[in-house]
Amino acid sequence: MENSTIILLIFIGVIIFLLGGIIYAITHKNTQCSGSFASMAAFHDMQSAEKQKAMETVIEQQADKKWEEEESGEGKRKRKTQVMIDK
Repeated sequence: MENSTIILLIFIGVIIFLLGGIIYAITHKNTQCSGSFASMAAFHDMQSAEKQKAMETVIEQQADKKWEEEESGEGKRKRKTQVMIDK
């Protein structure tokens, strides 16, 4: 085999690998994540100290509420009921 053929085969292999990774990322993405951690951290750092504290309080309250719903199983029932209503 010539060098150009080997280089072409390696290039095609890399392209196939990258396409496979993209397809995997699309089909297995986490649907509950509403934003990246880096973007949330950057937004947090741009706010004043009072706003930062308020944001942290709201996030903690939402997390507590979600935790309580998951513990009681109520959150799953709400989602199932909403899906049945939509149909």
